[in-house]
Amino acid sequence: MESSIKLWQLSERLKTIASFIPDHKRVADIGGDHALLLTQVAKENRLQKGVVGEINRGPHQNASERVKLAGLADLIDVRLGDGLAVVQPGEVDVVVIAGMGGALIASILEQGKDKLAGVERLILQPNIGESRVRLWLEENGFRLVEETIVEEAGIYYEILVAEPGKPGYAADQILGRDMAREVGPLLWERRHPLLHKKLQEVVAGKRKIHRQLNLGKTEQAIARKRELEREIEAWERVIQCLSKENN
Repeated sequence: MESSIKLWQLSERLKTIASFIPDHKRVADIGGDHALLLTQVAKENRLQKGVVGEINRGPHQNASERVKLAGLADLIDVRLGDGLAVVQPGEVDVVVIAGMGGALIASILEQGKDKLAGVERLILQPNIGESRVRLWLEENGFRLVEETIVEEAGIYYEILVAEPGKPGYAADQILGRDMAREVGPLLWERRHPLLHKKLQEVVAGKRKIHRQLNLGKTEQAIARKRELEREIEAWERVIQCLSKENN
C-alpha cells in the first residue's frame, strides 16, 4: 500500500493546474491517469463532484484504486471512455485536459463540443502544439483568462485557462494574431518571467533542425531550410522586442 505522503504528492505542474480550479465546482479531468489531481482537490475540501475519464483500462483501474484508497469513491467517479464522452451535457462546470499534445487536446474539445455548453472554465495543459489549442479556443467562443509557464525537470509546460467570451488580445496588435497565438498572448502581455527562456528554447530547437537539414540536398530539404530561416528570424524579432520592453 502506498504511503499517504506519496499518495497526495503533486508535481509543480499539477499543483499549478489545481490552483486554477475554482472552489466547490463539478470538475472533469479528462485523461486523469492516476486521479492525483482531483483526489488532491477533494482532500482540500474544494471539490463538489469529480469525474476522471480514461480511455485505457490500465490507467482507469489505477485511478479507480487510488480513489477508493483515498475514501473518495462517493465524490469522484472514475469512468472508462474516449475524451468528453465520459460526461453528460451540463454535468460539469470545469474541464481539465492536461499532459497531451495540443492537436489531441483540440480534437477532444472538437469531438466533445456538445458537452461544453454551460462549462464555466477550461484548464488545458498541452505538452506541445499550444497554438493549436489557442486556435480552437479562438474559433469556438472561449477567451483566455490566464496563461502561465511551469518549468519542471528542464521542460517548460504552458497552462491555458479559458472561459466563454469573445477573444481578442493586445498582443494581437503588437505581434500579429498568428504569432501571438504561438507565443501566448497573456504570457506576452504580462511578461511571464519564464517566457524569454522558453522563446530561446524554441529558437534553439529550430536552429538544430536547420543544421540537420544542411546535409540534405533535395528540393524539399532546401525549401524547408528557407522556411525555417524565416521562422527563426520571426521568433528572434519577438525575443528582441520582449528584451527591449523588459529593459
